[in-house]
Amino acid sequence: MIRKLLVIAAAIAMPIGAVTAIGATSGVAGAKGTVSPDPGVTCTASATVTFAPPGLSQAGATTTAKVTDTTTTPTSFASYKGNGCSGGSSSGYTIASKATKCAKKGTQPASNPACAPGLYGYDSWGNFTSGGTTSIQKALKKLSFTVNGIAYQTKTSGSSPVVGGACGSEVGFQITGTVSAPKQDKGQSAVLTACLGAITGTGLAPGETTFFDAASTQVGTVETAAIDPAFSTLVIAGGS
Repeated sequence: MIRKLLVIAAAIAMPIGAVTAIGATSGVAGAKGTVSPDPGVTCTASATVTFAPPGLSQAGATTTAKVTDTTTTPTSFASYKGNGCSGGSSSGYTIASKATKCAKKGTQPASNPACAPGLYGYDSWGNFTSGGTTSIQKALKKLSFTVNGIAYQTKTSGSSPVVGGACGSEVGFQITGTVSAPKQDKGQSAVLTACLGAITGTGLAPGETTFFDAASTQVGTVETAAIDPAFSTLVIAGGS
């Protein structure tokens, strides 16, 4: 089950605009007026994901809408093990997910036990595991953020779930892309890894405090999840 998790991002939500510049200025002028590429950098990333109300649950919820939205707060970037990051940020994101059409009669989709005729099901763990990365990829075709006072624009090329590994004991997702601006950094790689940690919700199992726990038991409703800076990172141009 866990190995099939696809994440939101709430993380993080989309399209995004650059925010207030923080830190150093961009590039170094060369002898003929050219600007040298900015050095690679690695930052921690933190934000809060809010799943489409009422939140993720085993049965899910129903709506008359064909699409529902998961949102995130603005993402903050901070120093990571001295790897060149003096800080930065992006705006919040909105991830639209296609709801599941309920059956007109008879047995409802196994992915959405709460389904009822004439409605659409959403917010079930089945929806999350089967459509999370697809929703992220569609919503995050372009990302903009400011790091070290440099306003970056990127084009994303893929998203994938992360179970353990870079996320330690957590689960999350990774978005890969290429820098399209500023000009001196065009073509550099940009990788955002968002790991989901602490949660809030209702009816959760006793002692259940993390997204991994909730995904394992599927007890109660998960309303929010933190993008955990202990594991979440933004890496530009292979900084490490």
